[in-house]
Amino acid sequence: MQHHRKRQTATIAVALIIALLGSLGVFLLFSGGDDTLPSASGATGETSVPGATGESGAPDATGTTGSQTGTVQPEPGPEEVACGGTQPKGALTPKPQFSAPEQVLQDGKSYEAVLETSCGDIVIQLLSEDAPETVNSFVFLAQQGYFDGQRISRLDTSIDVIQGGDPTGTGTGGPGYTIPDELTGQESYGPGVFAMANAGPDTGGSQFFIITGDDGHLLDDQAAWTIFGTIIQGLDVAQTIQDVPIQDPAAGLSGQQPAQAVYIEQVTIRESK
Repeated sequence: MQHHRKRQTATIAVALIIALLGSLGVFLLFSGGDDTLPSASGATGETSVPGATGESGAPDATGTTGSQTGTVQPEPGPEEVACGGTQPKGALTPKPQFSAPEQVLQDGKSYEAVLETSCGDIVIQLLSEDAPETVNSFVFLAQQGYFDGQRISRLDTSIDVIQGGDPTGTGTGGPGYTIPDELTGQESYGPGVFAMANAGPDTGGSQFFIITGDDGHLLDDQAAWTIFGTIIQGLDVAQTIQDVPIQDPAAGLSGQQPAQAVYIEQVTIRESK
């Protein structure tokens, strides 16, 4: 009987250790570098916070909005490009960092973003009425050519997420500043949702994620990521990107970079009244 109790106690201890490690993994998933991505277990998905990695530029002395504070160097991606694509010209060109986004949205106008990727175009209706600061930051960065030549940094089939927006391509970079969350508490992360990654409250920057399937709803209970757009064309393209193999399925978050490079060749903003 005593031997049985010892074995039972050891089993419980192991279970507690596994649970603790699982919680740690979730924390790490959300608190990587510039912005974090969601995860099926409740973590965000990507992993970075702007300014937290030393790669993001600090605000300039005057705090002038739209001021460039420096650059960061993208890391080279896999030689093979997904969907028969090629590496864009500016893929390894240093990307700018900024003190804060300039106000670029105009009253009475609506905005669409066209993401030209290695696998085709994705058209997104930006939700400027629901998330004006987030949309303004994204449009500002797009107009600066910030996203052009960037790589998709993460694919997570457990929550149907593809993530991009990191100028370094590693999932740890940002624009040099952070923006506040714009949440309602009723967020629903269904197919076609375009949302801002983060590393905790009010730490959004430039990393975003796209929900490609129904497993994105595993994030609904957390409602932690600002939804600032919805795909109106090209969800099939996003799903094709989701199906690209990842570098190491056994390595957890660190292995979720695509094994074939997927580039955002250009982001174009379209305005309408």
